[in-house]
Amino acid sequence: MTKDDGNDGGKGRSVEETARDFVRAGAGGLLVGLPLLWTQEMWDMGATLAPLKLLVLLGLAFGIVAGYNAMAGFRRERSVVELLVDAVEGFGISVVIATAALFVLGRLEPELGPGVLVARIALLTIPVAFGSSLAATLLSDPEEGGREEPVGPVGRLLVAGAGALYFALNVAPTEEVRIVGSEADWPLLLLAIGASLLIGLVIVFEAGFPGGRGHEGGATPLHGRFGETIAAYAVALGISYVLLWAFGSTDGVGPRGIVGEVIMLGILATFGAATGRLLVGGGSSGGETT
Repeated sequence: MTKDDGNDGGKGRSVEETARDFVRAGAGGLLVGLPLLWTQEMWDMGATLAPLKLLVLLGLAFGIVAGYNAMAGFRRERSVVELLVDAVEGFGISVVIATAALFVLGRLEPELGPGVLVARIALLTIPVAFGSSLAATLLSDPEEGGREEPVGPVGRLLVAGAGALYFALNVAPTEEVRIVGSEADWPLLLLAIGASLLIGLVIVFEAGFPGGRGHEGGATPLHGRFGETIAAYAVALGISYVLLWAFGSTDGVGPRGIVGEVIMLGILATFGAATGRLLVGGGSSGGETT
C-alpha cells in the first residue's frame, strides 16, 4: 500500500508514512466491509461455497482491486509488478482485518473446522479489500500526489465493475434475489432494464455530482454518455451473474429465472457501477489514458 513522493517509485518512505498508509487501508476496509461482516448470509456462505467458486470471486476481486489501484489510488508511472505488490499488500491487510472482526464477533468457532473458517475469512476479505483500495483515494492527502490524468473508458469500466461487485455483494447471497427475480414478469423486467440505464445515465452525466461527466463525445462510442452507460450496465449484469452463480442462486433455476435474477440484481449493481465512476472523476475526450 505504499505510494510515491514524487517520482521516486515509492522508495524512501518513512516508517511513519508507511504506517499511515496501513492505518488508512485498515480504516477504509472497516468502513466499507463492516456491513457485510455483520451479515448472516455471508457467514453461512463459508460453509456452502464451493472452493472453485470462491477462487473465482477472489480472482475477480483481486483483478478489480489491482486495476482500481492503478486507475485511482496510485501514480500511473508505477510498474505492473509494483501495482500487483500493492494489491497483495492490500489483500494481506484485509485478511487480518476480516479475521480480527470475525473473531470479535464470535464468528470463528473452532468446531466449524479449518476449511469453513478459511472460506469464511476469504469471502469476507473481498469487501474489506475494496475498502482498503478506496482508502487510497478517499482518505489520502491531496498533496501526496496521485492520479494526474483523466481515466479513459476502459479504466472507467474497470471501476464500474468494482462498484457493481461491492454493491451487489451485499444482496446476492440472500433469498430475496431469487424470489424477486422469479416473480417478476417480462414487463417488469423491461421496466427494470430501462430504470437501470436511466439511473446510470443520470447519476454520472446529469445529476452534477462531483466526479460526474459532461456530454462531450469522443473517438469511440465508449467516450460518449450513451455508449458508456450501456457498457457499464453490461458490466453490472455480468458481475451480477457471476455473484449469483457463485452463491448458488442459479442452481436448479431455468433460463427465465436466471435472467430475472440477473436483471433485478443489476439494478443495485448499476448504482455501484455509477458510484465507482464518480469516485475516479470525470474526464474529457482528449488526454485520457486507458
